[in-house]
Amino acid sequence: MNNKNRIISYAYLIIGFIFLIFANGRWILPIATFIAPTFLIRFLRIQKPLKGTLYLLLVLWISNIIIWKGMMPMSGPFYYIVCFMMSLFTSLTYLLDRIFSTKIKGIISTFIFPSLVVILEFIVTSTNPSGSFGSLAHTQSYLPILQIISVTGIWGIIFFITWTASFINWLWDNKFEIMRIQKGIVVYGLTLFVLILFGQIRMNFISKTIDTVRIASVTINKKDAKELLAVKDSVMFERISTKLGQRFLQSCEIASQSGAKLVFGQETLLNIKKSKENSFIEKAMKIALKDSIYIGLSLATIPVKKRAENKIVWISPQGKIISTYYKAKPMYGKRIHGDGKLKYFDTPYGRICSAICFDMDFPDIINQIRNKNIDIMLVPANDWYEISPYHTYVASARAIEHGFNLVRSTGHGLSASFNYKGEVISKLDYFNTSEHMMLTDIPKNGLNTVYSILGNYFAYLCILFLILISILYFRIFSSKEIKNND
Repeated sequence: MNNKNRIISYAYLIIGFIFLIFANGRWILPIATFIAPTFLIRFLRIQKPLKGTLYLLLVLWISNIIIWKGMMPMSGPFYYIVCFMMSLFTSLTYLLDRIFSTKIKGIISTFIFPSLVVILEFIVTSTNPSGSFGSLAHTQSYLPILQIISVTGIWGIIFFITWTASFINWLWDNKFEIMRIQKGIVVYGLTLFVLILFGQIRMNFISKTIDTVRIASVTINKKDAKELLAVKDSVMFERISTKLGQRFLQSCEIASQSGAKLVFGQETLLNIKKSKENSFIEKAMKIALKDSIYIGLSLATIPVKKRAENKIVWISPQGKIISTYYKAKPMYGKRIHGDGKLKYFDTPYGRICSAICFDMDFPDIINQIRNKNIDIMLVPANDWYEISPYHTYVASARAIEHGFNLVRSTGHGLSASFNYKGEVISKLDYFNTSEHMMLTDIPKNGLNTVYSILGNYFAYLCILFLILISILYFRIFSSKEIKNND
């Protein structure tokens, strides 16, 4: 590599680093997610593999430290270690793409990098305690393109983002000579056309009945939230918690008068001693029976063997408990875990299911409702400033995947409702309003999706492709070795 190429390669690295800052995390620009890997691949294609990977690892590590600060609930050395591990695994996908690209040519070579990234994200999402939080899929906001999630899950949009970067580099490798790249341009162009056409058709022409049901989601107002956080003794904590409980029950009656048929609150809206839980539930039962509404109680009951319960208890208009769900994936702290099984119940307004906050970041948890024809998902949640509104839109990806309508009631964040296409129906930002109740007229019916039927098949196809391409690579490598020896 001559000096000119070396200087150019470092320019690519710097450009890639700049766009990495906006490719994910705190300051997302959707286009940056396409541009950053394009220049990072280019950098490594010019550099020697090991040396280039070390530079790439450093750049990824620095960018991850910057963009995830405050968004990850951790600090100190552990935060930097986690950022390093994220960067290490990502850099390995670039290195493997660099190695394969030396032997595998043609348009098929452009599928290697996206397949590697999909496999990495599939493994991370399935095993990492953060689930899909931080996935490339959650960097995009153009809904027609995002409709592919209903067919492939988030793996399809991840593949398309990284395939674009790989495809541009393939054009680059072929010096943009039209005779060598025209077939590839046709393949990519047709794929892009089909993605947008499918998205536009699904957005504009595929719809079910327009019947709606009014749902009220309640959050703690700023003043009460500050009081709760400032509490230093158990007596005051219990007094404020009792006040919040009374206000929630009042909100249920107000919501009923406004036409709401289902009412629920943000995650852990009600902090109640275990000994007083039944008494409070009985009060809610009376209101549900009197007003003929469904009430979802978002409870934190303490103490239970020094561990708190984080759950939502649903009460029917007949004043009966019909569902109790415990949060499966606590973000932090010690809480009692449920059995991890999502529960649903049928109503005149559709089939209803609930998960709690961080549970929505885990496709494997929500995949339990595959083929269950869930119409509406009601999600109590509680975020913090740095991850809002990002975390709410992560949940909306599950709505597109499974074709359900979604209402997320979020303390310290963005409360919002989405239809099964991911379109925002209503929203309420905790940080920019004094209101603490969001009324939503949401469709009663969901829509079946390919992903809800077939699950993670696309990720498995990427694994199969990588196995086959690895076999091809080693055959090519072995045949050249034999020729060299001859």
